[in-house]
Amino acid sequence: MKLFGSLTSPYVRKLRVIASELALPVTLYESAALEDPADLIAANPLGKVPALVIGDGSVLYDSPVIAAYLLSLVPGQPLLPESGMAHWHARTTEALVDGMLDAAIVLRFNQVGGVTSGMWVDRQFRAIDRGLAALAGRVGDGTTYAELCAVVACEYLDLRWPQIDWRAHATLKAVHERLADRPSLAGSRPA
Repeated sequence: MKLFGSLTSPYVRKLRVIASELALPVTLYESAALEDPADLIAANPLGKVPALVIGDGSVLYDSPVIAAYLLSLVPGQPLLPESGMAHWHARTTEALVDGMLDAAIVLRFNQVGGVTSGMWVDRQFRAIDRGLAALAGRVGDGTTYAELCAVVACEYLDLRWPQIDWRAHATLKAVHERLADRPSLAGSRPA
């Protein structure tokens, strides 16, 4: 399987972590989405990463869709319960993490464009702060999809917004300390 993405995209990293955890053969094909490369546009008309080309040539895009596909390839996999409320809890945690990442990326693009203050910027920071507080109550001492997504999000904040003190949430700090050296996370961390 061929995964279009960038090394700094937290959405791509989440998928690389899943692939590593489940020993799935996924090869990263680095793609600079902002340059609208023809091969990425052919795979995803939106010109966004991640996009996954699977064995029959079909393409899946958007990280929740690709994550669900990768998880479905390993029946009984230990990362995400296949049904029940535990499944929906983990998927809601994924949505919470993705929403925080969306806010962090909006802030990043605004910053690059010179927009560093105002109502929209403040709103994104508040969303991240509320998201971190909620996330701290949704993760625990396991090594599940929820905890792995939390580590990816916290490390993305370290990369782009180091002034956001997610470590003030003892649960998030503990999850990070426990999981950060796992090969799937250590091997996918942006340099």
